[in-house]
Amino acid sequence: MGDVIVGIHQPNFFPWFGYFLKIARSDEFVFLDDAQISNSSSYVNRTSININGKAKWLTVPIQKEHGRQAINKTKYLDTSWRIKVIKTLKMNYSTAQHYNENEEFIHKLINYSSNCISEFNIFTISEICKVLDLATSICSASSLSIDNTSTERLIAIIKSLNGNIYLSGSGGNKYQDIDLFESNFIKVQYNLLSHPRYNQAKTNTFITGLSILDFIFNIGIKNTKLFLNNSLLYN
Repeated sequence: MGDVIVGIHQPNFFPWFGYFLKIARSDEFVFLDDAQISNSSSYVNRTSININGKAKWLTVPIQKEHGRQAINKTKYLDTSWRIKVIKTLKMNYSTAQHYNENEEFIHKLINYSSNCISEFNIFTISEICKVLDLATSICSASSLSIDNTSTERLIAIIKSLNGNIYLSGSGGNKYQDIDLFESNFIKVQYNLLSHPRYNQAKTNTFITGLSILDFIFNIGIKNTKLFLNNSLLYN
């Protein structure tokens, strides 16, 4: 039996290229949809886009609860955010080379009717994976019924999927117990990449780390797939 690579990540809001590269490099990808939302900052309701040549947050308001708050129990504050997001994207990307051909697709994603942020993000990410021809098997942590916490929870998720390699974010060693992975016969790999460069509308200075939307509107689906395939070799 060969290696089984498992990637695990919170379901983010229109995440960046590296997120989709993590999915592409995984055999099994798990949305950590029942994780707690960070009190300081969270990518589950915001993403970075190009606004007038600078990286700015595109943030969707969510309902805040007292105490601990799981992603899959969190709802949007209202429904008007969809109109605002569509207007913001049009204002900042309408001159991008591939905006017109992808506008309808992105609008359909934004108009997905779920008011639950994890359901919305999982749907949009999954739909983008389809057009990028990513064949990775995807599931949600909440469906696995695993009660462990921290690194032990990641290990339990990986084992439940018969995995033996954990694909971690580049900064994962700051908060993960690497020795615990090794004692459970799980190898840790890191999702390293050399950020692709491409022509971005409304800026002469390349901006890294923007939403996958920046790729789709500027270079289109076909070239985004090419970048993903080329980046698979860099690890």
